[in-house]
Amino acid sequence: MSASRILILGGYGSTGRPLTQLLFQTTDAQLIIAGRNLASAQSLADTLNSGSGATRAVARRVDAADPASLHAALSDVDVLVVASSTAVYTENVIQAALAAGVDYLDVIFGQEKTAVLQRYAPQIEAAGRCFITDGGFHPGLPAALVRYAAPQFDQLISANVGSVIKIDWRALHPSPGTMTEFVAEFVDFQMLAYENGRWQQKSWLSMMKPATMDFGQEVGPGFGRQYSLPMYLPEMRPLPDMYPGLQATGFFVGGFNWFTDWFVSPLVMVGLKLAPRRGLPPMARLMKWSLDTFSRPPYGTLLKLEARGLRHGQPAGLDIFVFHEDGYVITAVPAAAGLLQLLDGSARRPGLHLQAHIVEPNRFLNDLQALGL
Repeated sequence: MSASRILILGGYGSTGRPLTQLLFQTTDAQLIIAGRNLASAQSLADTLNSGSGATRAVARRVDAADPASLHAALSDVDVLVVASSTAVYTENVIQAALAAGVDYLDVIFGQEKTAVLQRYAPQIEAAGRCFITDGGFHPGLPAALVRYAAPQFDQLISANVGSVIKIDWRALHPSPGTMTEFVAEFVDFQMLAYENGRWQQKSWLSMMKPATMDFGQEVGPGFGRQYSLPMYLPEMRPLPDMYPGLQATGFFVGGFNWFTDWFVSPLVMVGLKLAPRRGLPPMARLMKWSLDTFSRPPYGTLLKLEARGLRHGQPAGLDIFVFHEDGYVITAVPAAAGLLQLLDGSARRPGLHLQAHIVEPNRFLNDLQALGL
């Protein structure tokens, strides 16, 4: 399938652009850069084509809110990649993808999107289509890191993954839709981690004394020890069943900056509990203002796995760091690496799958490095 036709919805956006560029560089696929802004899609297509001397990228106007637009756009496509702020239109997108008989990968995170996909899971499998969800780096990468590490132990006892996301938000200019979707994650935020052999819900009082993780001085700008809070990712849920003896696992997210962490984030959480829909736009604007105003260097995005266990009867450990200066690139690269396995068929199985569990982890990590992480 390497010569397939891939439509990237939101292919000119903050995550879509680096993802489209990577697919153009690493595959011979025909790329359809799609979204509501045809001029932006055409500009990126022209840039890619002019730099390669080939015409493999084209622009197409597609509106996820319009089912007819989606159906028309997917009539000659093999794979749909959703890299746009269109979670509210997930059902439109799924129906159009099934009607067109295309495979699918998204880089959208959210319980509402996942719930819609799960309702369609039987139809997806019956149609013989491969749908990969929760692509990107979180979700998408933490459980894959654990799957990579586990065979290197005779018994895996703990496997915790943490992240530091320090971004120069003023230089990014994310769209209002992107910020709204970003803040919407707070609605789904569950402080859940697997400790002492069971999943445990942390209370918000734990924010007063958060756990810490050492992100070292050797990788990236050297973030050192950072406080972190558990953030439940569905991809982590199967791990205790996959690795008997695992006593602790989870994903832990670090803070943004002191003002956003201690003042704005709690206010956003309360606001969204009181008004989940109406509160989103004003909370998104508040969050954007605080990130713009108080974020300071050093910048970069870092993921760390701390795996501990037994090897030959002795305590053993393995730390894995994944870093990139650009938070959107570190999202795009794992999605591209997952797509490479989908395109060549090695990760193509009918049904609904999480990226972190359908990829072959050794190749996945090698491809991450080859693609720039």
